[in-house]
Amino acid sequence: MSPNKCVLLVVDMQNDFISGSLAMKDCPAKQDGNHTIHVVNKLTSLPNWDLIVYTKDWHPADHISFVTNAYKFERHEESTIDPTSAEVYDKVVFNVDGNQRREQVLWPPHCIQSSWGSELHPDLLVANGSHIVTKGMDKHVDSYSAFFDNQHLQETELRELLQRNNITHVFVCGVATDVCVNFTVQDSLDLGYQTYLVEDACAGVSWQNIEVEVKKLVEKKANIIQSDQVSAELEKLHNDKTTVTVPCNHD
Repeated sequence: MSPNKCVLLVVDMQNDFISGSLAMKDCPAKQDGNHTIHVVNKLTSLPNWDLIVYTKDWHPADHISFVTNAYKFERHEESTIDPTSAEVYDKVVFNVDGNQRREQVLWPPHCIQSSWGSELHPDLLVANGSHIVTKGMDKHVDSYSAFFDNQHLQETELRELLQRNNITHVFVCGVATDVCVNFTVQDSLDLGYQTYLVEDACAGVSWQNIEVEVKKLVEKKANIIQSDQVSAELEKLHNDKTTVTVPCNHD
């Protein structure tokens, strides 16, 4: 049991998603990640966080999600799209590691390890004492969520970090609303955390997908909140002296 403790989880605010190869402003929803930076920075500056964590896509150059690599992976018989002629946003089905069926949306190469595109945006405020969690290092599987890869084969260190700090409430912001933010919120809920999506501190790929996925998150009991409501919510949680159960390890 623990008093309420809150983490700000800033998802993938990296150069490639703001002004690089997969910039949100160039995606169908045309949402500008530069605006998102300013909103996230205001959140980061709030005084009542018990922990702040930044996540980073950290892909090898031969990653399965890159449209330029699609031809290198074996096509599954169920795939309606030929990897050799696939385009960005296409969903291809690959055979991986012998005979494992794996669906993959294709993206431009992005956030390649140690590249400019993989760095956190220089205008992003990185809080003292914060932590960085990397994901997406296995070339054979994508990793949208900050907790697990898309197949739940491997886990990042995020859950252990939250448990070590007795975190009970998770506030999620960043990019992309309908992709990595969405998967992160889903896993946070599944792991038992009281979870908030700070809606105006996010930017997404597709308006249609954003609406669909946010509706699903509401149905899963995620709290949808705006950035100007966060300070009051943090204060309320910290003033509530009721002890709550800290989510523990479970599969």
